[in-house]
Amino acid sequence: MKLYADRPTRLVRQVVGDLMVLLLLYLTVRLGRGAHDRVAELAGPGRDAEAAALDLDGRLRDAARDVDDAPLVGDALGRPFRALASTSRDLAVSAQSYQDTVEQVATLTGLLVTVVAIVLVLALWLPRRLAWVVEASAAARLMRHGRESADLLAVRALARQPLRRIARLGPDVVAGWRSGDPAATEALARLELDELGLRRL
Repeated sequence: MKLYADRPTRLVRQVVGDLMVLLLLYLTVRLGRGAHDRVAELAGPGRDAEAAALDLDGRLRDAARDVDDAPLVGDALGRPFRALASTSRDLAVSAQSYQDTVEQVATLTGLLVTVVAIVLVLALWLPRRLAWVVEASAAARLMRHGRESADLLAVRALARQPLRRIARLGPDVVAGWRSGDPAATEALARLELDELGLRRL
């Protein structure tokens, strides 16, 4: 499998492109992390409410214990304090539930932002990169077969290279290829190899 070109210009472009994609993937992960952290900040009021409710719960329970010792009416006096403490504890549970929900939303948001950004980057880069790998690998395999490969590459060049590039080879190159001239065949094959950034035959 051919992952990179042989010719320095194409090779440098490919390496820089791959490094840029890796950098973009890293930045998308950071972006997702940032989105998570921003949403997670919304849990702050829930933490404050939970802390305040738990503090109030403790104070009310202490007050209920203090009045429970009063003769005759202690239990009756402590009942409202215990009821308020129970309500305060319920408020703390609700505040914790709110924090859990915010954390779930933050995680989902972070994942969604990261996945969408990664898919977008890969959708723009991966098809072209894979297409080059497939084409270059096939051309590299062909070149191992010697002169027969030049014929196939020449046909491919005639079918897909821009006319201006073929015209630069001279007016007789097609006629030379038809007559089996090795120089014309090799010149056409080089057009394909040059485009792929592979070494010439």
